Amino acid sequence: MQRKKSFLLKVVLVLLILVFGAAAYYVYFALPIGTGYTAKYLCSSIFITGRSEEQTFEEDIRPGNILFGLVSSSVDYDEKTVTSRGLGLFHEKTAVYREGLGCTLLVGSDVERDISGLTPRFSNSSTEPWPGGDFVDTDAIPLSVDKNKLEEAIDYAFTEPEGGGLQTRAVAVVYNGELIAERYAPGVDYMTPLVGWSMAKTVTGLLTGMMVEDGFLEVDQPAPVELWKENGDPRADITINHLLQMTTGLGFEEVYGPFADATNMLYESRSMADYAADKPLSHEPGEYFYYSSGTTNILMKILMEAAGGELKDIHNYIMGRMYKPLGMSTAVFEPDASGCPVGSSYMYASARDWARVGLFMLNEGIVDGQLLLPEGWIAYMTTPSSSSRGTYGAQTWLNPDDPEKLASEDRIFESLPSSMYYLSGFNDQNVFVFPEQDLVIVRLGVTHESGLWDKEAFALMVLASIE
Repeated sequence: MQRKKSFLLKVVLVLLILVFGAAAYYVYFALPIGTGYTAKYLCSSIFITGRSEEQTFEEDIRPGNILFGLVSSSVDYDEKTVTSRGLGLFHEKTAVYREGLGCTLLVGSDVERDISGLTPRFSNSSTEPWPGGDFVDTDAIPLSVDKNKLEEAIDYAFTEPEGGGLQTRAVAVVYNGELIAERYAPGVDYMTPLVGWSMAKTVTGLLTGMMVEDGFLEVDQPAPVELWKENGDPRADITINHLLQMTTGLGFEEVYGPFADATNMLYESRSMADYAADKPLSHEPGEYFYYSSGTTNILMKILMEAAGGELKDIHNYIMGRMYKPLGMSTAVFEPDASGCPVGSSYMYASARDWARVGLFMLNEGIVDGQLLLPEGWIAYMTTPSSSSRGTYGAQTWLNPDDPEKLASEDRIFESLPSSMYYLSGFNDQNVFVFPEQDLVIVRLGVTHESGLWDKEAFALMVLASIE
């Protein structure tokens, strides 16, 4: 009996050692993601958004994953860098801020700190009406709008549930081309740039249209990716259209976590585009829809090379072709360590500037009577991609009206108009565009818990205020 107890004790001990070892292995190799995410997010929040280190970590970072509690950081306000370490010792990662460019996570080596030839930032007129300027009189809303219902909708967006966690930071509502309502959380105002995460993909789609209009690219041309030019490479059949519509067939997996493609790309890769482009085909190009941040980063590198090949070239192109014409004075598209803007995820802009993007799309790409996109480009972006079951166009989410043909996991809004399309980002960032109602709704925040923010209910409340 004693011998049996001794044997069982040894078995339990071995199992505990194995479990502890596996957990330690997982935590150790997961920490580079945690330190990379923390350094980059903290850097952007402090030096772009203007939030404090403590507030950012406790409200934005720590609740995102239990592993982030193992990460400590130090901020150098003179050098404008943030360095994070796991357990104070392991997997050190540093992000550096550069004026006009935002923050970059260093991977492999440092980045050029002073880049000459950058188009400087600009300021909008405080007396010219929005969207061309920044004068807004939300008290002078159209008589057709039920102001009480609109206020109730905005109140709903900022009402924290029991236990908190909603963390709405900004809301803006545009109706008939006018900014009729906006509200901000404490510490945020109409000039505060906030991250849009994957809403950046739609902006990349708009920039691609501008490149097509300017004659740099053609939608149906093979994607000019150096890695795919070798004779016989089947990826050479991937076109710009395939990239825009997420039908490349590349074996990139949109999975976030340790040892996963999306997080390895964002926090371990010097060139995010090259990381994604190096993936082999898992399907024939054009046959299979798969939402992929890697695909958009490949597209952005193509845009950069078309603009001249350097960070200053694509920065100046975006400033001249998009930010200035639209009045987006706060917008920043952050680059990776290779110098390419992260088209999938790293665009910061104020709620007003995100609203300008939505209004630009609503107006079919026309600003002050001038068409800045190819004729029909917005219609192209909002036409369903093949095999997406109607849910996705070209870098833009759609709201299909036939749920019976959709898979259960598809995200649709059954009570909202099927003509609605939208930008969507991590932590419940959204720009909803309602063409038939001449309405744009922006909501920005940091909501970690899935389902806590009922965006459909909020949109319905706003719609009810203009009906």
